[in-house]
Amino acid sequence: MAAPSPAAPPRLGMMCGLDLDEHPTHPVRDHLQAAVVLVLFVAVTLLLRP
Repeated sequence: MAAPSPAAPPRLGMMCGLDLDEHPTHPVRDHLQAAVVLVLFVAVTLLLRP
């Protein structure tokens, strides 16, 4: 009798490649995050200016 084939190992969240179909984009949230990063960058740049 042949032994059963081993099952595939479980997929770990950060260890596997990013499946774009499973992670839809959020355009409004992405734009808000980019705007916040830009404002913080400008604020830090102005504060650190000699």
